[in-house]
Amino acid sequence: MNDNAQNMITLSVVVVLFLSACFYTLGLTSQINLVLNHAVMTLGGQTRSVHTTLKTAKPDIFSGTQAIVMTVDHINSGVKIQVDDTMVLETVAVELISQSIFQIDANYRAVYNRDINGKLIEIQFYKLLLEEDDL
Repeated sequence: MNDNAQNMITLSVVVVLFLSACFYTLGLTSQINLVLNHAVMTLGGQTRSVHTTLKTAKPDIFSGTQAIVMTVDHINSGVKIQVDDTMVLETVAVELISQSIFQIDANYRAVYNRDINGKLIEIQFYKLLLEEDDL
């Protein structure tokens, strides 16, 4: 047999094997995509079986200045702030002090309200009485 004919047969076999491997890989890829799509459809309709809850051991108590700093930080990020059931709208600490919303020498208890996903949506500060300061 001629050397050229033998080389052509070898080249043809190599090309056929390469194309067969490509088609086989393509078939596996489509099967993997089908399995993944089926898994997404199956798991997508399920509700979470584990729900995390946020619990505090004791209430957070802050001084008046700490409450002002927290208010300015959180109100800029879109969290609603209430102080003794009064809504805070100011974003500058100096304005908060001049409006006498917070008393610098008082202590405040913070109550956090979160949505179902655990995202902080509101902080309520309540002024503590003198006998409540040592909680």
